[in-house]
Amino acid sequence: MELQAEIRKVQITGGSTYVVSLPKKWIETVNLKPKDQIALVPQPDMSLLLIPRNELRLKEVKESLFDASQIGRPEAIVTEFIAHYLVGYDIIRVKLRDAKIRSFLRNAIHQKLIGTEIIEETENEITAQCLLGSVDLPLDRALRRMHILTVFMLRDTIKALSTNDKELAKEIIFRDDEVDRLYLFIVRQLKATVENRLLVEEIGLTHPRDCLGYRLIVKSIERSADHAARIAKISSTLETPLEEKTIESLASMSRIAAEIQEASVKTLYKYDAQLAHETIVKIKDVANLEEEIIGKLLKLKTNTKTIIDIRLILESIRRIAEYGTDISEIAINLHVKTPS
Repeated sequence: MELQAEIRKVQITGGSTYVVSLPKKWIETVNLKPKDQIALVPQPDMSLLLIPRNELRLKEVKESLFDASQIGRPEAIVTEFIAHYLVGYDIIRVKLRDAKIRSFLRNAIHQKLIGTEIIEETENEITAQCLLGSVDLPLDRALRRMHILTVFMLRDTIKALSTNDKELAKEIIFRDDEVDRLYLFIVRQLKATVENRLLVEEIGLTHPRDCLGYRLIVKSIERSADHAARIAKISSTLETPLEEKTIESLASMSRIAAEIQEASVKTLYKYDAQLAHETIVKIKDVANLEEEIIGKLLKLKTNTKTIIDIRLILESIRRIAEYGTDISEIAINLHVKTPS
């Protein structure tokens, strides 16, 4: 039942106590009785959040069960499982068809999700529990870890290109899995906060509206890591090492992209308006370098595949820089106060 907003007058009793009556329909909906208690929680926007006392009891374990026995593709089952994880279920039970799919799902849970363990397993069912929460791994720590991993991935991809180190390139690709795990964990926490405003301070934010901004930020970092992994994949398949001048140009461009990423996250936590705007402008330097390298590339006497590979690397470096400027723009938006 949808309840409409009601206007109530503030009254004073006993000369010093201010009283506002509560809507009868709301009282009936939440099943309040005379002498029941209500918690009043001040919000950052100066509003009050009213919570019936019985709703403040210790968090209940949320459990879900879905039948995946009729889903053919193992990848689709993993996607369905992650959807239940992101919504906030603590225990997820999955009905399955055969041992191969069970093994595929078990491995995917270990590879993709932080703090989620298999606690029970039978021939036709897997039960997993999420044991890690925002108190154990706060939002800022998880986001910083994502950021550091991504920047080092970018730097190491250039190193792999310059030394033709295919083993390092493969190792960088595996690091992308860790970034993805942190990304899914943070999205789970943000979704929970949208549903329960009491979690805002617990995950380290100051206002529920910040959830959308941080959701966009972690996605930008996750996509940046994807592009770093993409460069590493190209590096691992190069037929011949790149020319030294080409590598130097790519290294210069990637350094600017890394600087943009680092400055953008810095402004997020220690706001500096000038640094944020300077970071956004740096994207022009990246674009100019890309055009310059492409111009030189067209004059090189090299095979078509190598030219295509370099163009893809250039595109990924530029996209990493663009995602960094996106973070700076969001940091600016987050630090503008809402109208009073």
